[in-house]
Amino acid sequence: MKRTVRRQLEPGFNTVETVVFMEGLSSIEHYHTRGERPRRVLENINLVIKRPESWGIYGRSLLEIKLLLEVMANIKPYHAGRCILVERGMMRNKRVILEHVFYICGPTMLYDNMNVLEFLMFATAKRGSGAVYRQEQIFELLLSIGLGPISLTPIARLTREEKVVVTLLVTAYSESVMIVFNVPEYRFNRMLSTAIAHIAALIKERGKTLIMGSKDCRLIEKSCSHTAYVAEGRMIYQGTVEELRLTYDKILLIIEDPEAPQIMERLAPRLPELHFTLKGRRLLISEPGEDNTDPHLIYENIIRSGFAPRSMKVNPKTVQNAYEEIDRQYDL
Repeated sequence: MKRTVRRQLEPGFNTVETVVFMEGLSSIEHYHTRGERPRRVLENINLVIKRPESWGIYGRSLLEIKLLLEVMANIKPYHAGRCILVERGMMRNKRVILEHVFYICGPTMLYDNMNVLEFLMFATAKRGSGAVYRQEQIFELLLSIGLGPISLTPIARLTREEKVVVTLLVTAYSESVMIVFNVPEYRFNRMLSTAIAHIAALIKERGKTLIMGSKDCRLIEKSCSHTAYVAEGRMIYQGTVEELRLTYDKILLIIEDPEAPQIMERLAPRLPELHFTLKGRRLLISEPGEDNTDPHLIYENIIRSGFAPRSMKVNPKTVQNAYEEIDRQYDL
């Protein structure tokens, strides 16, 4: 790798605010490739997560994402380095789920003989408020976050994705400070992605920290305040979602037109300081440097070239584009 793209780690950590402090952490697990020396799945990981942040841990390898979150939740031991969770140092070989950590890795926590509303009533039974009032509040919450269509559905009939989202909602009512949502292999539809974003906001509002493993850049963008990218066993980016989007998404304009190749051929000589990428009928116009090119200047050049594209829009700066740019920088 060429260089590390991450914010500077603090020399210490605040025991009130810091939920995860990893320093020089390496995994026990290795990759074994014929003819090569074994390579650790995670190597020299440095990461600081504070409350009440919400983090999306991204990567191209499901194994690396899942293993990092398993170590973080004290499910898997680690080889070397330091890992401190919510003020407590973790023994490298200790594998115990801690009281202040709520860990989700699948849909098995729910009871199939209840519907969603009934299970949430059961899970919040010790909250002290009257049952009728609590039921009204929970039902209104389900409607407001977009889970109304499944609120009275028997849990046995839910998909695995729907089940883990209901479990995630339960964590907002728990006493846990740190919630680890370790299902990066799952694919959530629009209804569930919207619900996750609302639940993440609720978790943050209640002073808790959500750490979510995901390969879905849009989900990270909607749900998380911070994100980290682990690739080839190393942490190559960590910081806020906004910082990532504004720094690494270099795309200025997106043009969609059947004549996109001809537009690129005509524009490239006129604007040599810009970078043009053709994806079918879509032409992406990027600015590799730090200059701030006015999109209107590009538009004027397109018109002068004799083209009137069917669709042209200013790029809103996305997590996906930013991570694709980091992939390009690292030749991933």
